[in-house]
Parts: sequence; C-alpha cells; structure tokens
Amino acid sequence: MTSSTNLQSLESDAYRASFDDGIIDLFVGLSMVWIGSAWIWLTDLAGVAGVFPAVMAPALLPLRTRIVESRTGYVKWRAPRRCWEQRTLLLVLAAGILMFALGIAAFVMLENSGELTVVEWIMPGLLALLMAVVAGGLAIAMAQPRMMVYAGVLVVAGLAAAGFETNPGWPLLAAGIAITVVGSGMLVRYLRTHPLVTAP
Repeated sequence: MTSSTNLQSLESDAYRASFDDGIIDLFVGLSMVWIGSAWIWLTDLAGVAGVFPAVMAPALLPLRTRIVESRTGYVKWRAPRRCWEQRTLLLVLAAGILMFALGIAAFVMLENSGELTVVEWIMPGLLALLMAVVAGGLAIAMAQPRMMVYAGVLVVAGLAAAGFETNPGWPLLAAGIAITVVGSGMLVRYLRTHPLVTAP
C-alpha cells in the first residue's frame, strides 16, 4: 500500500511539473488578448473573437510536444491518470458550453427586459466571468493552482468591468496580458533550464 501511495504521489508531482513549460499559459493568455481586442476594436466583427483559439488549439499539442519532448522526453501516464484527465477535460468543455449558453440566455433576457436587472449590470464582465469558469476547470484538469489564480484574476476583472460599465473586452485584454507575461516568463525559464542538446 505504501509503495502504491508513493508511486501515485510521484506521478502526481511529475504530472504537475509537466505543465511548467508555460506553453498552455501562453495559449490561454494570447487567446484572451485576441478575444478582448476583437470585442474592443472589432465590435462589428465580434464573431471573429473565437478564430484565434479555434485555429491555434489543434496546433497546441504538436507544438508543445515538439518543444518539450526534444528536451525532457516523453512520459506516458498510467491508465487511471489518462482516464481522469479525459473525463475532467470533457467536463471543462461541457461547463464552457453551458456557461456560453447561459451567456446567450442572459443577452436574450436583457433584450426582452425594459428594466435594469442584475443581468444588465453584470453584462460588461460576463465574458471574463465565463472565461474564469474555463480557467477553473483547467486548474482541476491540469492540477495547476496557478490556473485558479488566473480564474480569480478574471473574476475580479469581470466584476470591475461590470462596476465601471466598460466594454466586455477590457477585462479579458487586461487578464490576457497578465497571463501572457507569466506564460512567457515560464517558457523562457524552461528553455534556459532545459537547453536543446544536439547529437555530436
């Protein structure tokens, strides 16, 4: 039992450390920067906000594999870990879809209401709050507390946007810049700590 517990603990530590390269942080941060910028400066074309994440997401895993495996190798997790990861990611996806559906419902409620409501008040920060849910889900799926910090930053930014009645893109842009800076720092540190070694 002790040996099994130690193995699980070692695997958990290795799993958390496997995301220390900052690439996923960069993806999340840059996605938020793009979405926020689209809502601020491309108001009439806000639908393009999802283009960057949609285009870059399929390339994220190959890019990360190329950078990480050439430096620190490949790790195949045990079946329970892989199943847990898949279930958690599906739950995160489902939660994201549900939250966006609730966001659309909120817009409909606002359009059909002639009175000031909580929905109308929270609207400027709604995008940030929805992204906070996704970040919280990623924190669980990746076992990364810093993602929960990102979620907290998004919640604060969203509530601030609601209080000041700003464009919904501003809290995402601000949070995205902060997350991008953190991710960039992590990637630079990772590349310096694990230089690419070429065969003689």
